Amino acid sequence: MDRAKGLTQAYSQAPWRKQLQVFVVFSIVLVSGALVAGIYLYVTAQSASVGSHILEMQKEIRDLERVNEDLRSQLALVSSATEMEKRARAMGFQPVDTTDSLYVLVPGYVDRQPVVLAPAPGPMVSDQQQLPPEYTESLFEWFEKQVLAPPIPFMGMN
Repeated sequence: MDRAKGLTQAYSQAPWRKQLQVFVVFSIVLVSGALVAGIYLYVTAQSASVGSHILEMQKEIRDLERVNEDLRSQLALVSSATEMEKRARAMGFQPVDTTDSLYVLVPGYVDRQPVVLAPAPGPMVSDQQQLPPEYTESLFEWFEKQVLAPPIPFMGMN
């Protein structure tokens, strides 16, 4: 009995070792939690930064679209018929009468041809080649030809 007690006492750990093991396990859990929390905060900060950058870029896009629309409206105003006529008159131009105009034929000039966007109305003729009959034959038709066809006489050796 003393011997068993001595063995258990020899292999039992000292109280400071048990405390050290508990402390190490607690420290590992604490460090792991801190590491996970740090990674989470890093990812959250990155996504918030990207989100704010996206919002800034969307605002910039809206501002540029507003500037473009303003420029388009200014161009429409400047190129309107009344404004163009005012500028032409200020430069010394005057309206042309049809009796004053001169029509000049230029040899070799080819007038612009109309653009054809769609085929002419009417029946469409296909330019595709027809498939050979071997490719249009069904499996049943082929099988019928092979099985029910008259046998070819065998020209064996005499």
